[in-house]
Amino acid sequence: MMNIYPDEKSTAQTADTQVEMIPFLSLNGQAAAAIAFYEQVLDAEVLLKVSYAEMAQRDDSFRYAAGQEEWITHSVLRIGANKIMIAEEEQDTTRPWSAGNDFSLCLQSTDHAAIERLYDRLTADTRTVILAPLAANSFSSGYGAVRDPFGVVFQFTVTRHAF
Repeated sequence: MMNIYPDEKSTAQTADTQVEMIPFLSLNGQAAAAIAFYEQVLDAEVLLKVSYAEMAQRDDSFRYAAGQEEWITHSVLRIGANKIMIAEEEQDTTRPWSAGNDFSLCLQSTDHAAIERLYDRLTADTRTVILAPLAANSFSSGYGAVRDPFGVVFQFTVTRHAF
C-alpha cells in the first residue's frame, strides 16, 4: 500500500487508517428519495445524513433555495461491506449536472441467492429499467444490469472470485 502520509509509517495500518475509495453520487434533488429507496431495497444502513436545513444550522454561510430544506448536502450509507456517499450537488461545477453513462455500481457476491434477491428487489419497482436481465453468461452464473429510478446503473454479478 502506498503511504500518502510521508511522516507516518505505512506498515501495520488498521482498517481505521487505510484510505478508502467510496463512490459518490450527485443526484440533483433526488438524494433523500434515493436514500430511502436504497434503505428499502438494498438494506442500506444510513451512517450519516445531513439536510440543507441542518447544514444551515451548523454553518451560517450555507444558503439554499426555498423548498430545498430536506435536500441532502452529505450522506454516507453502508450497503453490505461497502459505503456509498450521496448528495445533491455536482462535484464538477464547470459542467451542468446530468445523469449519465459514465459510471455504474456493481453488486457482486459468490452467493447467487443474495444477488438474485437484490436484483428482484430493485426490479420490483416499476420505475426501474432492466438493461440486461439477470441470467447466466460466459463469465458468471448470474449477471444483470438495471437503471434505478434515480438514473443510477447497477450491475449484478455472481462472482467466482474470492476477492
